[in-house]
Amino acid sequence: MKVTEALRAFEKLEMDIREGRDTLAFFRWEGKVILWSKVPHKRGELKGRLPDLIRQQLRLNERQFRDLVECRTWRNEYTRY
Repeated sequence: MKVTEALRAFEKLEMDIREGRDTLAFFRWEGKVILWSKVPHKRGELKGRLPDLIRQQLRLNERQFRDLVECRTWRNEYTRY
């Protein structure tokens, strides 16, 4: 998984993005932060367990996460999970 794919997934979920030491993404539902995730400021592939950690932070199984990255899932489908 590339950093740009993770950032695109955050955008599809309409997450609030904050830049700092890392890129932080916050998912809000009815004005409250429900969950958050982060990716490092770098280019290329996310190495090691980082893609799996992002998937877990978003509370998705592997199929749901793959669908999100491959543009088959958007915010309205995500909220049904």
